[in-house]
Amino acid sequence: MKSIRWGDFVILVIALAIVVGSYFTYGEVGGKPMVHVKVGTQTWVYDLSVDRNFIVEGPIGSTEIEIHDGQVHVVDSDCKNKVCVSSGWKHAIGDWIICLPNNVFIMIEGVEKQDEQAVDAISF
Repeated sequence: MKSIRWGDFVILVIALAIVVGSYFTYGEVGGKPMVHVKVGTQTWVYDLSVDRNFIVEGPIGSTEIEIHDGQVHVVDSDCKNKVCVSSGWKHAIGDWIICLPNNVFIMIEGVEKQDEQAVDAISF
């Protein structure tokens, strides 16, 4: 068996540097989840970690939205069936609530951490 040569050692060091550099660059990907509220052509962005209530005006009336404890939901809306109100609290990145009659679209956007990107039952 041959011994390790100088070139082999250099390649090993470069490979380890790439692995360590990749971990520190991409290993702890994260970011604050933000709530994007779109009504027609207007868009508002709110931090999901800051509690607040606000009202947006759509074509048929107002929609009241609440952000509390890292979750968002529609408290009340002037739409007929109130499907948006019954959709409940949303907290995960990619979750959304929509009120079609009032043209209100709410979505949680952000970058998931590596351990949160696992396959779930929905994507199976």
